[in-house]
Amino acid sequence: ILEQHPLHFSFHDGKVLKLCPVRGEQTWALNIKRGILSVLQTSPASAARAVVEEVDVLGICPTRYRRKGPICIKTRDLNLCSNRYSGFTSMQSVPLPHVPSEQQILSSKLECVQSIEDGVLVEARC
Repeated sequence: ILEQHPLHFSFHDGKVLKLCPVRGEQTWALNIKRGILSVLQTSPASAARAVVEEVDVLGICPTRYRRKGPICIKTRDLNLCSNRYSGFTSMQSVPLPHVPSEQQILSSKLECVQSIEDGVLVEARC
């Protein structure tokens, strides 16, 4: 089912700007493809230490980039993301206002290691 329909998308400067899914594609299959594109997304800020706002399958998230030679480490505290919906648990959660992220009931983080050579993403692991 994942290979039945291609997912066309626009990709510019490391960002996925627009998705053009095939009408009728099953939601779960489209979400898996969105997740894969999220892993491939990077930022021009990855050349230095920076925090940028990224939009992907996880929501709108402040994302920290650290560069170590050809390796770029991308980290997120998912409790700081907005427009985030979780289908992985029956518990629906919303971050509590004025409570540090480490004190939230459900806490999750993301770390991706991206290998970049000559400005091209060669490998990404999250």
